[in-house]
Amino acid sequence: MKMSFSMSRTLPLSLSGVLIGVALAAADYRVDWKTAVLLVLSVIFLHFYSFCSKSESEKTWSRVFLALTIVCGLGMLHFSFGTLFLMEPLILIVFGYMIIRAVRHTTFVSRGKGILYVFLLFGLLSVYGSYYVCSHSFGSWPLLFPALSAGFISVSAKAEDGQSAFSLVMNILGWACMIAYACLRMYDPWHFLFLLSLPTFFLKRPEWAAFAFAVLTGAGFLAFLL
Repeated sequence: MKMSFSMSRTLPLSLSGVLIGVALAAADYRVDWKTAVLLVLSVIFLHFYSFCSKSESEKTWSRVFLALTIVCGLGMLHFSFGTLFLMEPLILIVFGYMIIRAVRHTTFVSRGKGILYVFLLFGLLSVYGSYYVCSHSFGSWPLLFPALSAGFISVSAKAEDGQSAFSLVMNILGWACMIAYACLRMYDPWHFLFLLSLPTFFLKRPEWAAFAFAVLTGAGFLAFLL
């Protein structure tokens, strides 16, 4: 199966918001690890599906990844809610179907277009959606800051010129939002662990800088539990 460069850029971005949401939910609640793992797998398989489905030579693989996405998604909802037949899982199933349809019929992911879609999908939707699935709650209002942070940094990474003024502004806004969130929570030095990812933003791979930022953010808030 062929892998495109655009896919290697998209996958770490889509995982970044999800990892932040899962980690923050785990820091606030007791999260079932099976739910978290299946959530991450469903995101990975969905992105493999989105790229394979646009190539006539990869139709078989697109069906395989679509099936894996559905299986992991249903398993995630089952472990999260205990059943698929409550109102919340049913609504999330419909919402997941809409996401699959949108990913299948749009090209903003592979072409880097649609700043608003990138901001919403990789930021607000990823953080709030994963947080809700893991905790059954949208959290308190400060959760908006890490959601905005993931969105701003994802937009910066998807910009055509990683050194442009626009990308710099998006990165500054993303960092400012996460610093604000860390300050609003009960103080602990671990909450600022994401600061160690700063050097990666000077490299030529902004998508992996965003991923490192997300991993260190999650690790910092989870370390507070130890």
